Amino acid sequence: MFAPCHLNPSTCRKGLLVEMDESEKVASSSRTGSGENGSESARAKQHDTTQAAPTAATSEPNPSKVKQLWQKSGLDLTTVLMMIKGSLPPTIAIAIYQAPAVAAHYSTLGYLMAIFSVLGMAIMPRGKFIQTMSLNVLAICVSAAINLLALWTAMQARAHTKRAGESPTAYNSSASAVCALWLFAQIYIINYARIKRPALQLTIIIYSIFTIVSMSYGPTFPNMTASLSFMKRLLETTLSGLALSTGVHFFFMPLSSRTVVFKQMTGYLGCINGMLAVQTKYMQSLESLDPIELHAKHVEEQAQHAKKSKKPMKAPGPLDTPASDALHGTLMKLLELHSKLGGNIESAKREFAFGKLESKDIKQLWQRLRMVFAPILGLSSAVDILRRHAQRGHWDSIDLPKEQVDINKEQVESVHRTMRALHEPFAIVTENIASGIQHAQVTLELVKPPKSQAEDVENRSLQAAPGSPMFAESLREKLEVFRKSRHVTLERWCHENGHQLPDGFFDQPTEDAVKEEENVPEGQRRQLFFMLYIEYLLYRAGQATLDLVLFADQSKQDGKLAKSRLILPGGKTMRKWVIAVFTHADSSKGDHLLEDVEDGARDSVYMGQEFERRKDPEHLPPQNAMERFGNRVRGIPAFFRDPASAFGFRVACATMSVAIINYLHASQTFFQRNRLLWSMIMIAISMSRLSGQSTYNFILRVGGTAVAMIGSYIIWYIVDGKTAGVIVFLWLWMTCAFYLVLKVPKLVIVGILSIVTSVLIVGYELQVKAIGITASESNGQPFYPTYLLAPYRLATVAAGLLVAWVWTIFPYPVSENSELRKDLGASMYLLANFATLARELIKSRLKDGTGDETVKGTHGYRLEKSRNEVFTKSLMLLNEMRMNSAFSKFNFSVGGKFPHEEYQAIIECVQRILNYHSLMIYASQTLSSADTPEFERSAWSQDFRRLLTSVSTTANQVTSTLALLSSSLSNGQPLPPYLELPQPFAFVQRLQKMDKGILSVKHIAEPEYSVFAVVQICGVCITGDIELLAGHARNLVGQMDFSFKALNPSDESLDSEIAGTEAKGKET
Repeated sequence: MFAPCHLNPSTCRKGLLVEMDESEKVASSSRTGSGENGSESARAKQHDTTQAAPTAATSEPNPSKVKQLWQKSGLDLTTVLMMIKGSLPPTIAIAIYQAPAVAAHYSTLGYLMAIFSVLGMAIMPRGKFIQTMSLNVLAICVSAAINLLALWTAMQARAHTKRAGESPTAYNSSASAVCALWLFAQIYIINYARIKRPALQLTIIIYSIFTIVSMSYGPTFPNMTASLSFMKRLLETTLSGLALSTGVHFFFMPLSSRTVVFKQMTGYLGCINGMLAVQTKYMQSLESLDPIELHAKHVEEQAQHAKKSKKPMKAPGPLDTPASDALHGTLMKLLELHSKLGGNIESAKREFAFGKLESKDIKQLWQRLRMVFAPILGLSSAVDILRRHAQRGHWDSIDLPKEQVDINKEQVESVHRTMRALHEPFAIVTENIASGIQHAQVTLELVKPPKSQAEDVENRSLQAAPGSPMFAESLREKLEVFRKSRHVTLERWCHENGHQLPDGFFDQPTEDAVKEEENVPEGQRRQLFFMLYIEYLLYRAGQATLDLVLFADQSKQDGKLAKSRLILPGGKTMRKWVIAVFTHADSSKGDHLLEDVEDGARDSVYMGQEFERRKDPEHLPPQNAMERFGNRVRGIPAFFRDPASAFGFRVACATMSVAIINYLHASQTFFQRNRLLWSMIMIAISMSRLSGQSTYNFILRVGGTAVAMIGSYIIWYIVDGKTAGVIVFLWLWMTCAFYLVLKVPKLVIVGILSIVTSVLIVGYELQVKAIGITASESNGQPFYPTYLLAPYRLATVAAGLLVAWVWTIFPYPVSENSELRKDLGASMYLLANFATLARELIKSRLKDGTGDETVKGTHGYRLEKSRNEVFTKSLMLLNEMRMNSAFSKFNFSVGGKFPHEEYQAIIECVQRILNYHSLMIYASQTLSSADTPEFERSAWSQDFRRLLTSVSTTANQVTSTLALLSSSLSNGQPLPPYLELPQPFAFVQRLQKMDKGILSVKHIAEPEYSVFAVVQICGVCITGDIELLAGHARNLVGQMDFSFKALNPSDESLDSEIAGTEAKGKET
């Protein structure tokens, strides 16, 4: 029918609230709720993401266009308050600067206080804010110390080269050269760290601004007294800005990482409900789907698309419908949210909080959510299984022999019968899972209970509704009913296909009661395996939901939800946190607040030491102290060869290409008068390592600056320059700009630059009003009115962005294309690692060698922990590759086109192989040897377990093939000749060798029979995808070909003589 088949290749980054809310958009029937576990979640709007069963869905009138726009904007009370929160620090900074005492203290650096208050990011969750702010303060203090040392050396250079009678403030080439060297060195080092430690992005931006300002004014100082005075004011200004951000963070709508995590968990469960609803709709559509009619519809759509656009439309598959596309989109959202939740949970465990659930409770809750996620992920793969068989049989083609057309019709009709058989159980279990998720959310206080339940308090205990004490028992009974209904479905299938089972066979299965027969024919077996695959995963999803419900009930019974209390992280957690900040441990969590600001290093997923470590073929391991010292010396050139070092050098050169204007006698005054300082700052903080990102960001940043210039005109002139009115409108402008930061990830850069540029323009004008024109011009910058200053700011910022873009592609570009190829190699390396972990974990479970997987220190605990880490890293890398693939469109293509389709196909193959391995690991939990002693197992069960422990050869081939493909793609080397791909696991053939009748329906009642169906389907799909993967890799890097034909110089003349002789013979 349509289950496992050998597939022939020839025939076949974001803002905070976006992360919190993006998955909730998937659940179309969400309702508004409030609260996170007590007081914390009361500050954040929650959504009840429960999804009504499709059979119970009722038609609702279409909302008005205004309501649709409002819903699409995502604006709610939480978002508005967060927008206000982000705009408050710079507004307060500008407002307090209007006081004479404050203006006199900060002088011409006052506007920097507002800039640094923006960069303080008061909208961060508490845990990450404390970490980032601590690093920011430390970085500013270190920068102040280093730059003070730099100024001292510059003053020494001035003192030793000063001519007699020369003005103390006259230009001095030695002081300028010393400041230039210090600036180059610092920019180089910190941008090296920017790539190596992604968690330090905002800290490095602040350090860069502090350093550039210090080293730009350094050559103009006459002595250390002036230098100390300037550094003191600059240090106080930056720390004051960060202090304002800190105060707003803690006292205005404080947001904890726990709030974000519970919000994301609510959305995560909403995504699961949404996936089940969409999959139910898709499976119902397959009950009457005609692939040939669907193909004709696709052809018509392609023809209409060709009339409107020159870009060709992607050819859909034989079973691709809007429902399948919606299912794939929902799955991508769920996988993205799954990878983010892991990092955010780490932040939630580290912070001080006032709540109800402790860190260990959050960890246990996340474990249960993952257990719900695994079977749902497997159910979504049913679409891929069907698509494989449809592509292999060309179901959508009519240009086939009549015999093949008849076979296809029979197979399509078989799909219709199977989908109709699964219709009712799928809808019932989906409804039960949705109810269980709602119960867990209500019990854990993630959402408010429905009003009907909240009002009917007296009868709640008597009902089995979500949120009631009797719900868990009711759900258990419903799952037991479904388990028995599975038997009814299988009995009906056996009867329809001529396999007779005695009454009550599933209650008391006996092999003697079944008539001896041959194994189920292949076509029927595929249909049977697919039914068992779907029903097994449905039942396991229901059981995982029941475990989640029981956890929620147990937490409530233990009194954990009775009241809020102070929750403190343990000493070990704090120690690991400090270590993680300065190591790679915090680089791959994916919990950065503004990923689009951190484009310099957002492609840094730490692969582990083994991926980067290479055995040196030219040096043996050191044997003595001298050789070990020599290895350290060799680390110096290795440092300069590092791509991170190359990026740091680019940024330093780009910064110096503008800074040199300030360090030359003829142009120093020009630099100061035209405010080129901000061109340098924009270069240092906006350079991207990849050319596609740089082009995209250059366009957005210039656009954001232009918008800010227009906004500054509006802010200033709409109130005729009145201070109070200007501050109010500036606050309103920044509040609106923070909407982009919070809700539109693609325009985060526009939002940030709009805020910074408007503060530069309007803040400077208000500063002039506060301290006067004379004082404002004391730093060498002439006063300009707003209508002139705004274009100047736009020109300087745009010039800096242009220089940054040029140095990204000069002397050679680092494109997303090459990074995508290397990332694909890294993803296959992780996949090989994951396949090895899957094999070991399955074997250990079969032999009872894992121990209790929930107890630290056991073999099973370590394997499961490693599996989770590798799985999360793989998901992050896949998301990153999709992002780089999208950015590759902005690369300037020279020569042939980039093979975008090949890379996309490889990404999808890697994702499917990862999913199927995860599903095999999940199914192996049913086979745990600890549950049943060996003497109590049937002969069939023992044979099956022996089978799974004997497939190491194929599993090893899978691992070695993935490692080989990883190496070829990473290094751009062709594949070796005569590459032997892993053969299918051949579970069916192996079982039949053990027992010819082992696949007879008389064994269908075996508990492991459904597990065997899942493992068989996954195994065939994995080997099929590896075959496709190797084919796509071969198309990209080629394959070595040692075949040859011996030729000698006389061959061609001999051939021509023979041909001429034959021609003459024919003429005669």
